[in-house]
Amino acid sequence: MNTEISPVSGIADPPDDVPGATWLTVDGRQVFGVWRTPQIAGKPALIFLHDGLGSVGTMRRFPEQTGKAMDLPSFVFDRLGYGRSDREEEFPVDFMGEAADHLERVLDAAGIDDCCLVGHSDGGTIGLLHGARYNGRVRAIVTIAAHVRRDELTYGQVMRHHEMLRDGEIPDWMERFHGDRAAHLLWCWTAVWQRKLYGSWDISGEIAAIKAPLMSIQGTGDAYGLPGQLESIGAVVPHARVEMIDGLGHFPQLEDPERIVGMVQGFLEPYCR
Repeated sequence: MNTEISPVSGIADPPDDVPGATWLTVDGRQVFGVWRTPQIAGKPALIFLHDGLGSVGTMRRFPEQTGKAMDLPSFVFDRLGYGRSDREEEFPVDFMGEAADHLERVLDAAGIDDCCLVGHSDGGTIGLLHGARYNGRVRAIVTIAAHVRRDELTYGQVMRHHEMLRDGEIPDWMERFHGDRAAHLLWCWTAVWQRKLYGSWDISGEIAAIKAPLMSIQGTGDAYGLPGQLESIGAVVPHARVEMIDGLGHFPQLEDPERIVGMVQGFLEPYCR
């Protein structure tokens, strides 16, 4: 695999700190990914989908911890516009739907034809949309703090980030993980979410088509989504296992990694034998 790093300036992680790094060419554009645990012939891969301001780096050790616990390959990648993948000038209004379609082509480019999806926040929504639109290679899906409809709490957070951008207060962690494109990414994300949440956005009807086994979890202290998000998923996907986790916030996999890895492992293992 190629471990040469993209020339996005200001991002930490020199090449020696990114074992398993690879570049994928998807629709003529470059996508950066990392095998946190290596591929194993005959075994499904765990595909991790980062949140709306995240990246390979913000997933921390969660993919690696889960892959090692399950003795499975684990792969995480920067979506277009994020981290080291190619820049986006702006996000399309249906940015998560387009990312769900793009995921199918990322999996093709990576040679992954057997997998499970594990998505956080926007990445969870992308996992749900992919599961509704595509059948065959995905054995099961896990979402953490996914969004499926308009939510005033989510909108409030988008506006808070918009004000940070307006005031030039770009979070240090965004500059660490996105380098000199951090401010542009924050603009892309807040702009598209303002357009999406201004109306009556709701994908509940579409995700009702999901056939794959699904577990969706959310923390009771989630500052980016009301409990109704989880309730909506459970209502339209009756076979889904939905879990509201007491005392955790928007990043359960970072706040209590041992517990969340155990939950993901316990749910997915029956489908990965």
